[in-house]
Amino acid sequence: MKKIVYILIACIFAVASCDKIDSLLDTKNYQKADTSSFPQTEKDAEQLVNSAYSTMHSLYGGSIFRINLFRRMIASDDLYGGGSTSSKETTAADRLLAPSMDEDNSPWKSYYNGIFRCNFALEAISAMDDDLFTGDNKNWYLGQAHFMRAFWLWEMAERYECFPLTLSTEVENMPKATVDEIYKAIGDDLVKAIELIPAKYGYSRDNNLAGRATKYAAEALMGRVWLFYTGFYKKSDMVGITKSQVIAWLEDCANTSVSKFDLENDQREIWMYSNEWSSGFKYDTDFDTWASREKLHWVGNHSKETVWGVHFSYTGNGYNRLPEWLGFRNSSQTPNKDSYPYSAGGNGNASVNPNFVKEWYEDPDYGPTDKRFYGTILTTNEAKIRQVYPWYGDSYVELPNFKGHDSKEIERTLFYTKKYQAMAAYDDGTKSNLLRNFFNKVNGAISNNAKSGNKCDAIYIRFADVLLMLDELKETTTGMNRLRARAGLAPYSGYTLERLQKERRYEFATEGMRFNDLRRWYPETAGEIIQRNQDGGYIEFKGKPSTYQELPGRSFAQRYALTRGFWMIPQEQIGLQEGMLTQNKGFEDQDNYLFVDGDLPY
Repeated sequence: MKKIVYILIACIFAVASCDKIDSLLDTKNYQKADTSSFPQTEKDAEQLVNSAYSTMHSLYGGSIFRINLFRRMIASDDLYGGGSTSSKETTAADRLLAPSMDEDNSPWKSYYNGIFRCNFALEAISAMDDDLFTGDNKNWYLGQAHFMRAFWLWEMAERYECFPLTLSTEVENMPKATVDEIYKAIGDDLVKAIELIPAKYGYSRDNNLAGRATKYAAEALMGRVWLFYTGFYKKSDMVGITKSQVIAWLEDCANTSVSKFDLENDQREIWMYSNEWSSGFKYDTDFDTWASREKLHWVGNHSKETVWGVHFSYTGNGYNRLPEWLGFRNSSQTPNKDSYPYSAGGNGNASVNPNFVKEWYEDPDYGPTDKRFYGTILTTNEAKIRQVYPWYGDSYVELPNFKGHDSKEIERTLFYTKKYQAMAAYDDGTKSNLLRNFFNKVNGAISNNAKSGNKCDAIYIRFADVLLMLDELKETTTGMNRLRARAGLAPYSGYTLERLQKERRYEFATEGMRFNDLRRWYPETAGEIIQRNQDGGYIEFKGKPSTYQELPGRSFAQRYALTRGFWMIPQEQIGLQEGMLTQNKGFEDQDNYLFVDGDLPY
C-alpha cells in the first residue's frame, strides 16, 4: 500500500536548525544528511526537537484560519465574526460553516507535519547512545518531543475529533482511530513528558529555554485535555488517567517554588496594549492613554504566567498574525489621533458580542469595577455607543472619536477585543513620527507594520487556568479568589459551578477558551447556549444598523447539533485515502455546510 500522502510533506531532511529556541524560524536545510549520518550528536537531537516547534510557529505566519486558537475565539459567544465581505472564513467559522471543501487542507498537512517530526525525533533520539548527551539532556529532548506530539494530537482531536493516528514514521493508509485510542495516545505522551522533562526546567527567560515545553506545561495540558474529554464524553476518567492524578499534576504545576510559574501582579500587563512605548513611559513622558492612566507596564513576551504558548522572539523571522486579524481598522489602515495608541491596521475580523458586554457590565459580582472589563473590551465611537447601548450609561469610552471603516466592516458592534490588538507608538517623546507597530522600537529590525511586525506571544495556557482547573476539580475557591483579588473584587464565600464558570468566562474572555468550556460543560446544548447569547445583538453591516441574525435553516444551534463543534476533514484528503477516511457529520452536504458570498441575511 502507498504511504499516506499527508505525511510526505514532512521531509525528514528539512528539519529546523537553531541555536536558541527563541529563533525557531531561522532554519537550515541538511541536504546531504541521511538517516545513516543524522542525527549523530546532541546538537542534531536538539535540532530535531526544534523542528516540531518550528512547525507550530509557521502556522502563525500563514492563513490565520489554520489556527485553532482563532477558530475557538470566533466560534464562541464572546465574539462575532467580522472583517469585510471577503473574510468568508471568519464569517463561516462564526456559524460552524466552511467557505470551501478544502479549507482545512493546509492545516491538516501542517498538523501531520508536526506529528511526523515528533515521531522522527522520538525514534532517532531514542536510538542514540546515552553517552552522546550531557547530563539528562537525552530525557529533556525526548520529553519535549512527547509533549509536542501530544499538543499536535490534541489540536487535531478538538478540531476533527477522530483521524488516522500516526505514532511512527512508518505508517500506511489507515482509517480513523477511535476517540479512546486518540486520547490514550495524548495521555501517554503527556505522562512521558511529565516523567522525562527534568523538573529543574520551569519558567525561565534564559536563552534556549524561553518558549520550550516543560513538565509543568505537560501537567497543565493534561488538565485541559482531561477536563474536555471527561466532560464532553461524560466519563469519570480519561482512558485510565484518574481525577486524583490530574489534581496531583496540577498542584505540582501550581507550586511556584518548584515550577517558577505564577500570576502576574496585574492581568492587564500581560497584554501588549500596556507597553511603555505606546504609553510614553519609555520616554519619561505620558501620552495620556488608558494604559498610562492606569499606570500599566507590560511584562513583555514570555510572561511568568504563560505556562504554554507560541513564543516569538524579537530577533527571529516569525511573527504572529493574530493582531492582524483581530485588530480593528479605519479607512487607511494606519494609526491616527482617533485610533491612538492602537494601530488600526488590522482586518477587523472580530467584534465583541454586545450581549456579552452587557452581561459582564451588569453582573453584580463583576461589572466595570472588575479591572479586567476595560482591560478586555475596547470601546469606540462614543456618540453612537450612547445612542445604541443605553445600558452602558456614561461609562468610559476609550476611543470616543474612532469611527471605523463603514464600507468594509460587517457585523461591527463598536466593541473590540483588546488583548491581541496591534499597537502603534511614537518614535520619540515629542510625538515626531507615528509608527504603525511599537515592536519596531523594541528592535529596529522588526517591521514597522501593523501586520508582519507583530511579535507578541500566542498564549494557550496561563497560570490562571491552572488555578481555576484546580478549583473546578476540587470544588474550592482558592484560585478564584486570588484572581478576584487581582481584579479588585471581593472574595467568594464558597464554591459553586456557576461561580467557577463566570470566573473562567471573564478571566479568559476573548482568549479562545470559552467555546470548549461550553462544549465540555454542555456537550448537547452548547450550540443553543451560544445562539441564545448572540441573537439580536446590535451590529452594523457596512455602516447600516441591524441586529445579529442566524442563517435560515442553518442556525448555530442547528449546525452544532450536527457537528458537535467539530470541523470538516478536507475533501482532498478523503479522496487520497482510498475510501479509508470518512467525512465528519454535518459536512456531507454542501448545501448545509458551505458558506458563499451573499449568504448573510443583511
